[in-house]
Amino acid sequence: MDIANFEFNALHLPSPIEEIFDECWNSKGIQVFVKRDDLIHPIISGNKWRKLKNYLQTFSFSTHSGLLSFGGAYSNHLYALAFAGHSLGIPTVGIIRGEELTINSNTYLSQMNAWGMQLHFISRTDYRSKPIPSAYENYAVIAEGGFGELAIQGMEDLVSELPVCDMIYTAIGTGATAIGIAKNIDKPVVGILTLNNGSEIEAHSLPTNICIEDAYVFGKYAKQNDELDLFCAEFHLKHGISIEPIYTGRMFYALSEHIKNGHIVPNTKLVAIHTGGVK
Repeated sequence: MDIANFEFNALHLPSPIEEIFDECWNSKGIQVFVKRDDLIHPIISGNKWRKLKNYLQTFSFSTHSGLLSFGGAYSNHLYALAFAGHSLGIPTVGIIRGEELTINSNTYLSQMNAWGMQLHFISRTDYRSKPIPSAYENYAVIAEGGFGELAIQGMEDLVSELPVCDMIYTAIGTGATAIGIAKNIDKPVVGILTLNNGSEIEAHSLPTNICIEDAYVFGKYAKQNDELDLFCAEFHLKHGISIEPIYTGRMFYALSEHIKNGHIVPNTKLVAIHTGGVK
C-alpha cells in the first residue's frame, strides 16, 4: 500500500522536542526533554502512528481483504486503525470487548462505525481467545493494541529523531514502543507499566537495556484516581503539555517521583516519550 499520498496531510514529522523545567530537576542538574509524538497527527497521534505505519505500508489487496484488530470500548488503537482504513480505502474490522455495547455506546464507537469499521461486540470471556469471525478469515490480523514485529520495527524512525541523551522514559501498554526503542538505542529505557501485565511483557524476549517499573499502576488499568488527575492538571498548567492519567500521566508521575527520590543521578539528560492518547 502506497502511503506517500496519504490523507494524513497534517502529519508532523519529525515530531518536535521540548525541554521542560522544574525547580527540583534543575537543582540536580537533570534535564528533561519531551518527544512530542502527541503532535504527529490530531487523530493518529503518538505511538499509534509509529505502530500502524508498517502494517499500512505492507498491506496488499492481493493477499488480504482488509485489516482486523481487537480492543476495548475506548481503544485509541482501533480508533486510529478505523481512520487509517477510511483514509486509505482499506476495509477494517474491530473485535470489541463487551457484548453489552453497541455502536452508540460512546463517541469512539460511533465515529469508528462512521469511518466504516465493522464492529463486533463479544463477551469478555470470548474475547480472551481473540476469535476471528469466519467472514473475515482473509483479513490481516493486528494484535490488540497494535503489538507485533512490524509495530516494534516502527520505532526505528522514532529513535533516529531523538537527541543525544542518557536515558529514555516511556509508558508501557503492550510493550511494543519500549521494546522497539530499546532495540534501536544503547541507552537505558525505563518503561512505566500502566496495567498489571508485567509478567506478559517479561515473557517477550526483552532487550537487556529495558527496565520495567511496576510501582505506578495505581491499582487497576484506567481506573480513575484523584491523585493522578490532579497531577495531570498541574502538569498541563506548569508545562503547557496535555497528558492523560492512563498512559502519559502515569509515566510523567513516575519520572517526577524518580527524580525527587534520587533514583536518577544528578546531571542526567533524559527524554520522555509523549505517546499521545489525549483527545
